[in-house]
Amino acid sequence: MALALMGGGFLGLRACTTQMEKPVVHTINDPTDANTVWRADTPLSHAEALAKAKCPIPLPKEASRIQYVDFYDYGFMHCVRFEAPVSACQAYAATVMKSFNQRMEASHNKTRVAVHAQPLNRASAASAARFAQEQVEDTARADWFAPDTIVHGEMWGRHDSHTPLVLIDTDKGVIYYLRAD
Repeated sequence: MALALMGGGFLGLRACTTQMEKPVVHTINDPTDANTVWRADTPLSHAEALAKAKCPIPLPKEASRIQYVDFYDYGFMHCVRFEAPVSACQAYAATVMKSFNQRMEASHNKTRVAVHAQPLNRASAASAARFAQEQVEDTARADWFAPDTIVHGEMWGRHDSHTPLVLIDTDKGVIYYLRAD
């Protein structure tokens, strides 16, 4: 609506016609669509995940039962879950944090993450689970991303914009990786 004025006086309201931008519709696993969400909800073997070449992060060779969501819109979310021996999970988490720090250093960005395990922070685990399950577009939601179910675990990195967070279930050998903006 716009105000119509004549000779400085108010005449009333008239409709303005402005074309509103339509929201993007996201498809799932559609190679012909630039707006597709790449996801694997059924657990994949390491070989299957490599063959699909859509997992948003490199995977350690020990990874199995791999699930992921790779979502881009005005922001992004990389959400990955896989199983591996706990020692492989820990080595992988350290590699992810070192790699992140090297990229930040190369781009002269001062953001850094610790390259060691911290005790599991249940609030961060719950926040990460809520984010992946509820606070993103429907096509990107990941009900299988459940770090809030970890009883004993470790936390690497932090749940912050553009920063990797790795939560390890040390009872079951499960990694939950989340990076979003």
